[in-house]
Amino acid sequence: MQKLGSVPDTVQVAVRIRPLSTQELAGGHHNVIIQPNSAEPRLIARGAEEFTFTEVYGPTVSQAEVYDRSVRDIVLKLLQGFNVSILAYGQTGSGKTYTIGTSFDGRITNQTGILPRALLDIFDAVNAPPEGDGSSASYRVFCSFMELYQEHVYDLLSHRNRYEGLLGIREDIEGVIVPGLTELAVSSAEETFRWLMHGASSRATAPTRMNKESNRSHTIFTVIIRSRRKTTATAEEHMRISKLHFVDLAGSERAKKSRASGVRLRECIQINKGLLALGNVISALASSSGTSPRKSARATFVSYRDSKLTRLLQNSLGGNSITLMLACVSPADYNIEETISTLRYADRALSIRNKPARTPPASMSQSSSMAEVERLSKTVSQLRTENDQLRQRIAAELKPAIEAGLVGGKNGTGRHLAAQNRLLHGQLQSSIEESTRNELRASIAENALGRLEPLVLHELCTDYDDLTSMAPLSGDELRTKCEEILLRYRTEYEALLQRPTAQHRSTLH
Repeated sequence: MQKLGSVPDTVQVAVRIRPLSTQELAGGHHNVIIQPNSAEPRLIARGAEEFTFTEVYGPTVSQAEVYDRSVRDIVLKLLQGFNVSILAYGQTGSGKTYTIGTSFDGRITNQTGILPRALLDIFDAVNAPPEGDGSSASYRVFCSFMELYQEHVYDLLSHRNRYEGLLGIREDIEGVIVPGLTELAVSSAEETFRWLMHGASSRATAPTRMNKESNRSHTIFTVIIRSRRKTTATAEEHMRISKLHFVDLAGSERAKKSRASGVRLRECIQINKGLLALGNVISALASSSGTSPRKSARATFVSYRDSKLTRLLQNSLGGNSITLMLACVSPADYNIEETISTLRYADRALSIRNKPARTPPASMSQSSSMAEVERLSKTVSQLRTENDQLRQRIAAELKPAIEAGLVGGKNGTGRHLAAQNRLLHGQLQSSIEESTRNELRASIAENALGRLEPLVLHELCTDYDDLTSMAPLSGDELRTKCEEILLRYRTEYEALLQRPTAQHRSTLH
């Protein structure tokens, strides 16, 4: 792991200018964004307005260079216990999804975005040999993928259908959380790639006049690291949880330009509404960062609750996260108004001050509840894996029946097929019940984990008064709450075990 270096306390902003498209060149459009010196992060728009950012990448800069210069260092802060957020912001068709890499196809090429590259670096660091500093570390990696479409949150990694994967947002001790969001344990970059592609295939997309593959929703792909470090000298073990969010925002668009109507128009309105709320938050945070203590609280109020998007990004903007905004812009003259708007918002974001801090370590010896959190997390991952195996087994068992049905239709062996069908139906019923039972067990464990983990983290944060403004619970109060949650979990689990299976019901008849 890298040594703890400097951590930026303001939002870092990198502007990326896409090249003019073939259609734009054929239409006679020209470039109105100029970078006078490629070695300086300075832009001139429309020949008059000048902007300076953390980094500026011209149309010829490669994906690898963007990652190496702006992303790699902050991604590796994840393993040091920091939360990290990377946002792609800009108008539709400006290259946000291309830059982030949520449309990854499974092949690492020169066109691969920053997300797959980050996953490769994370797993290289996680699997690296231990350092000779008298301590040993182990890591468990998880991922989640959510979509915000027309102010509704969807779980893109859920095995349920789209509408059963609808989720809510609530606030807890640790901030804004999404209860029930699927978090999958992953052991390699390749496995994470598969889940990334699986989730991206369910994302809401549609062609518009501005972009033939326009994303109609905002997505957040999250990598969670649970690190456990044991000191040889004291034999004390600590655990940290840190998160890396890749936020691919839907592009702003003008209905007149995109000629949206019907469903596309409603999507456009919701997208712009969320981005407007985000712009207001950016402006309020930029103003408050330069506000003197004498100014009223009214002047520095930040309205995160105006949109679900701003609630989800609350920790990334003005929170304890290291944040990078990738502002993607079009250089074409007919997009100048949208480009200027993006650059102005990006310029304001430079003034936002976050409070990056390492997540407080949890002493495994101090809290038996933390061990229970870890056990429940493992249970959830194990049950998800078993469910996938059961589904594959069901598909394999149905295949011979389908093939036999086709042959039987020709040879007239109806009785044999009927008997085989009854046998397979019984096996299928048992498999479905076993899958459902495992899913219920996973759901019970997830619910318990969701209630227990914030309490445990809150207990362990009491030594970090500068990181939390919540009043600490007493030892008895915390113990009582944890025991209530665990008792409820065990009661629900035992009730599930006592449910009769199909085999038991058949013996009763």
